[in-house]
Amino acid sequence: MRLGAMVALRSLLFVAVIAVLIAQHSDAQTSVAPPPAARAIDEEASADGVRARWTLPSNVVQVGDAIPFRLTVYTPEGITLEFPEIGSTSGAFDIRGLDRQSRASGSNREWTLSFTASTFDSGTQQLPPFQLSWKDAAGEARTLEVGGCTLDVVSIAGDAEPAAFKDIKGPLAMDLGGVPSWVTAVAVGALVLLLMTLVIWLIRKRRAAALERAMTPDAWALRELALLEKDDLVGKGDYHTYWVRLSGIIRQYVERRFHIAAPEKTTQEFLAAAREHPEVGAEHRHVLTDFLRAADMVKFAALRPADEDCRRGLFAARDFVRDTTASAPERPSPQEVRA
Repeated sequence: MRLGAMVALRSLLFVAVIAVLIAQHSDAQTSVAPPPAARAIDEEASADGVRARWTLPSNVVQVGDAIPFRLTVYTPEGITLEFPEIGSTSGAFDIRGLDRQSRASGSNREWTLSFTASTFDSGTQQLPPFQLSWKDAAGEARTLEVGGCTLDVVSIAGDAEPAAFKDIKGPLAMDLGGVPSWVTAVAVGALVLLLMTLVIWLIRKRRAAALERAMTPDAWALRELALLEKDDLVGKGDYHTYWVRLSGIIRQYVERRFHIAAPEKTTQEFLAAAREHPEVGAEHRHVLTDFLRAADMVKFAALRPADEDCRRGLFAARDFVRDTTASAPERPSPQEVRA
């Protein structure tokens, strides 16, 4: 019995030492590479009397930033310029606020194309060029490629090098020496209590998981939204945790309701999957797009929204759950199937 108690005590102390080492290792300082030097982009291109100039305020942006892009083209009067069709995405960038204008400028005509571009993909990203087309005085079709540029998209979290983490130290030699019997008894009692607590926790966790699996997706989501509202994170000023939980609830609801693996996808990948899903209507796609992008701006771009906007986000999430539940096709009951 004494030998078994000593073994149990050694095991308990070994686990404690490992926990301390892991805690120290997780607190190790890591070096973050400094962001690249920023510069404004102001470039020109010309061909056959047509001159184009495109500008961006900086070639270094943060994840989620709205980057204002402006293209100005000067053409002789009488030439009809054709801008390319630009969709909602271009490369890794989402395009918003597209605007085209034309006005007389002396003996020339000035054409402008402006929009904002944003991306949640960090690293070096290429904004693809656009192709302008027109017909010259002889009626021949002409083209000019403009607007292509490379941007450094910086993540707020930074990119830690794996080599910066310190390795775990080797095993420590422990000499327990003579241990009084009461210390052994306390250690054995603590170990038994720890094991009993672990067993009870596992049983409760399995029961809770079984109850959650039995809940419908909408019932689960509405319950989680009610708990989030009750916690009053907005009143406490914890906006980041609030939006992390809020967007997480909607992502898990979409996974359960539409069988889209939302938690494993980035926002851009998830929205692309939602656009291809036959049960996600256009109205719901627009609501989901605006909601998740607003959440990402808070989580990744350090945006601090107004309290009223946070509450509106909760109401929008609740309405989305109810609307998509109401639009779900009815399934036959077990009695109807047996009949």
